[in-house]
Amino acid sequence: EARRFIAEKFAAQGDFNILPKDVFEKMLDKVMELDEAFMTETGVNDGAVYDDDQAFEYMMKRLQEAFPEQKMYAMRFVDDYMEYDEAYLESVRLIDWE
Repeated sequence: EARRFIAEKFAAQGDFNILPKDVFEKMLDKVMELDEAFMTETGVNDGAVYDDDQAFEYMMKRLQEAFPEQKMYAMRFVDDYMEYDEAYLESVRLIDWE
């Protein structure tokens, strides 16, 4: 459900429609995998606070390594992903700002 929501946000925005569909799909899968890995490694899944800046750096570096031909898009891709993921979490009331 989250992946579909995020993919639709990317499509509506349109900036990454220049990428071949299979590349976009693989990048989206990878960034979601990296986000989960970051949360596991930093203890977020066990109650630690999610550090946006640290997560961004973690995901951007690894996305650039995984997709060297799209390296120039990584910063914006991760930034947009984080925005859309947050919107999804808010839409299903899974995020708490307190």
